[in-house]
Amino acid sequence: MNKPRCVSLCLIISLPALACAQQASVSHGAASQSEAAPAAPAAGLTPISSASDGLIKLDVVVTDKAGRLVTGLESKDFALLDNGQPAKILSFQAFDGVSAKPDPPVEVILFIDTLDMPERLATHEREEVEKFLRQDGGHLAQPVSVFGLSDGGLWTLANPSGDGNALAAQIAHNTKTDLLRRVAGSARGPSAETVGTLRFAEPSGLSALKALGYVATAERRKPGRKLLLWVGSGWGQGSGRPFQSPWDRQHLFDAIYWFSTLLREARIALYSFSVGEIDSRADLYRSFLEGVKSTQQANIANLDRKVLAVESGGRVLGPTGNLPNLIPIQQSVPIDSATVEPASGGVPADLVTQIDRCVEEAGAFYTLSFNPAPADQPNEYRGLEVQVGKAGLTARTSTGYYDQPYYQDRPNVVARRVTVEQLEQLLGAVRGRSDGEAARQLSGLELTERLSGAKLSAWTASLHGEKARQALVTLVDASAFLDPPAAELPALAPPDRKARRRMLSLAIDYWNETMPKLPNFFATRTTVRFVETPQYDQGNTRIDYRPLHVADSARETVLYRNGREAVDAGETRPRKPKKEDPFLITYGTFGPLLNTVISDAIAASSGLTWSRWEQGAGGTLAVFRFHVPAEESHFEVMYCCLPDGDGTSRFKMLAGYRGEIAIDPASGAILRLTSEAELYPGLPISRSAIQVEYGPVEIGGKTYICPLRSVSLWRSRTVAFLAEWDESFRTYGPFATLLNDISYGDYHRFRAEARVLPEYDPAPEQK
Repeated sequence: MNKPRCVSLCLIISLPALACAQQASVSHGAASQSEAAPAAPAAGLTPISSASDGLIKLDVVVTDKAGRLVTGLESKDFALLDNGQPAKILSFQAFDGVSAKPDPPVEVILFIDTLDMPERLATHEREEVEKFLRQDGGHLAQPVSVFGLSDGGLWTLANPSGDGNALAAQIAHNTKTDLLRRVAGSARGPSAETVGTLRFAEPSGLSALKALGYVATAERRKPGRKLLLWVGSGWGQGSGRPFQSPWDRQHLFDAIYWFSTLLREARIALYSFSVGEIDSRADLYRSFLEGVKSTQQANIANLDRKVLAVESGGRVLGPTGNLPNLIPIQQSVPIDSATVEPASGGVPADLVTQIDRCVEEAGAFYTLSFNPAPADQPNEYRGLEVQVGKAGLTARTSTGYYDQPYYQDRPNVVARRVTVEQLEQLLGAVRGRSDGEAARQLSGLELTERLSGAKLSAWTASLHGEKARQALVTLVDASAFLDPPAAELPALAPPDRKARRRMLSLAIDYWNETMPKLPNFFATRTTVRFVETPQYDQGNTRIDYRPLHVADSARETVLYRNGREAVDAGETRPRKPKKEDPFLITYGTFGPLLNTVISDAIAASSGLTWSRWEQGAGGTLAVFRFHVPAEESHFEVMYCCLPDGDGTSRFKMLAGYRGEIAIDPASGAILRLTSEAELYPGLPISRSAIQVEYGPVEIGGKTYICPLRSVSLWRSRTVAFLAEWDESFRTYGPFATLLNDISYGDYHRFRAEARVLPEYDPAPEQK
């Protein structure tokens, strides 16, 4: 129960002309993007989320003292309190149902609950729903779908439609019914509870909760806001009968957390209708509206339909009039501030009128978002309140949410930071130890300086265990974006302005003249993919943290033709990742990455500025740094896929980025390039960086500067499933890091050859 399963992680970093692209995915065997510029959305990926959206989204309904809907408010009119403290509203939208309509339109879900009810009362429910649907000639302002819960199970009574007459006819004649699930535990036997002629092994209230979970998880896969109108029995009737919890407190707390998160993320506002209310204790639900902060506070009453309605930003409706004489109404039952007012003279409203007033709220509402405050522990309950800065107005929305420590990007473990010199000393100490112990010690380190490729090769060769070598590679790769040790920098004076200009001019000439003349060639690309398993503590389920470790490796032939990079379709591709395996694909490192970075850096207001001299494999390098702000950038960051809706929506933004270019001061050849996106807190991705090292290679008898090695590093939110019973939905999990270590070799000219065969007689033509 509530066991999180990482299921989807994907990032695409797109630059013009396939400058750089990275993708990771573990979503049900989802295939990676092909090595082509992802200028258009990948197949099946629809809505693109805005970079300004916060992690928590709220739909808000505002009413005046008379209960009328209020439109025309602006973001400045709202204030959000998170646990009593002001929270920054990051995005705001206003919908009035006329000039500003939500896309997709708000869906109305009619849930007719006749489980364990007398037939006359059940018939009354269905007839009232039909009356509502047939109003105004059957023209519905919102798409409506209808579900039915009865002794026979959970049914789809009518598919979503705006034709009320057609929906009413389907309900009346059962022409479109579809059994979704049977009522769990229905049986005949001495241990079952007797209900008429049927016996139930589980309370009808619990069966109703499971049905709600089924419908809500299905709706979680759809975008947009929904109003779920639960037309069911009141206190003491059918599924409104109180029952004892069949679970221990931990299980119960997990179920409360699950429903709270599900309804909020599915954007469902629940409306509870009390048909056949017969008990003055119907208002006891008010005692359970404060939010459950610990397992000790968990009570089955916290899952009462009325409690869920208030907590989701919906309403609790009082008992209706015009009921069959079979069931008396206790007129003393109070109608609280969240209910629809009586029709007139204190007489309870009829059911059709109640439904009408609730459906009106689909047209006029506000949507805002914010980022949660840092949580100190898992499942930390935080109350929410939206205030409107105008007299006499009341805002209604979700009353709280469960915060998680991993909603903020925090390191899973505290790594020991070491210099290159300290790492060398530690390697000497671990060489005599077991492979596992050496790997464990190396995995707990973080370099503060960049280690050269020459030292990495030498030190890796000195380690005898494969685990230790892999741990060293990940440690060094993660340092690829740092400065080298100061002791390794050449003791040379910085070049004067004229010398810097000359070197940059040589580099631009190299970029303009040499790169376009690269021949068509192919090379072998060896990729080792490393993944991090983040710590996840959810309820009584815990996943142990694992630092970056090898998940997969692959050898592919990369073709470079006419300035574009592709993978040979005839090559054996890497194994298809398992559903739970994250993976990252890097491509575009031959020329396009360089093209975009150089053009952006030259055009940027800051340009290329001097950084330092550096010792390279073949001599001294001149290192220039650059910074491209977001407003001048062509660096597009795309992350797929968000947990919203059906899990195919993407996040997309233009990001600023910064990095370094190391050039040969004599020839202008670019020998190293680093680029790292500038990302602010709250985004689904917190880091994206790529480094490419270039060097001389021989292709067809000539020497060219081509990639020798590359490191890609990114860190983003994971997407997990939260499960209860046999239902589950997507939600955000903790951040995790992926890393690719890539090397290139076996360069060959790609060309066709022809030769003349002497004494060759062509075959005679066939007649």
